[in-house]
Amino acid sequence: MSTKVLVLKTGTTHPDLVARDGDYDAWFVRSLPCPPEDVTVVPVYDGAPLPQNPEAYGGIILTGSPLSVRDEAPWMRALGEWAVARAEAGQPVLGVCFGHQLIGEVLGGRVEPNPNGREAGTVEVQLTAEGAADPLFEGFPAQLVVQATHNDALVIPPSAPGVRRLAGNGNTPWQAFAWGNNLRAVQFHPELADTSLQTLLDLRGWEGSTRPSPHGEALLRAWYQRWVAKA
Repeated sequence: MSTKVLVLKTGTTHPDLVARDGDYDAWFVRSLPCPPEDVTVVPVYDGAPLPQNPEAYGGIILTGSPLSVRDEAPWMRALGEWAVARAEAGQPVLGVCFGHQLIGEVLGGRVEPNPNGREAGTVEVQLTAEGAADPLFEGFPAQLVVQATHNDALVIPPSAPGVRRLAGNGNTPWQAFAWGNNLRAVQFHPELADTSLQTLLDLRGWEGSTRPSPHGEALLRAWYQRWVAKA
């Protein structure tokens, strides 16, 4: 099986941040523990078709986005269903922020504006008992420090059989979930540096503070090593 990673780009961030630190896809290219040439980026939000040879990739990532799953653009549902189908076929899939929410809706959840308000900055999330036992978080502490920025959330959790809640906090109970052996999803941004997030908060005028966290890149390493490299 290939150890190449397919990054499905679902939006583009503030242009000033792109000029300084790159876009959603570039953050993954920098953070994943594989050579940059092993990462293929497909901008599905901009009309690029899904690859006809998905089996050529050892893992698939759905990125974050400033867009909302609630927009219900035709490509969104199609992408979410495609990602779930790839996981069913045995490919490792990781949904991040928008990707997490999109997959959650396909699995029976509902995305709405978070009744607890926007979550922006460096936040703490707690593993559930199932999260502590999941390979994605093996060796992690019970409480993680991660970067987050989102206004929507999975207000109604996924109802599909086999969904397991892995992590949450007071703002967003569904910070991470698993479905089956191959699909994992996180609301926070493991690929995002605290400095980049602080720049984004300043550009958007959002309240929040940031600090470094080792847990984001560690999670991406764990996903790559325990799923992609072993696939």
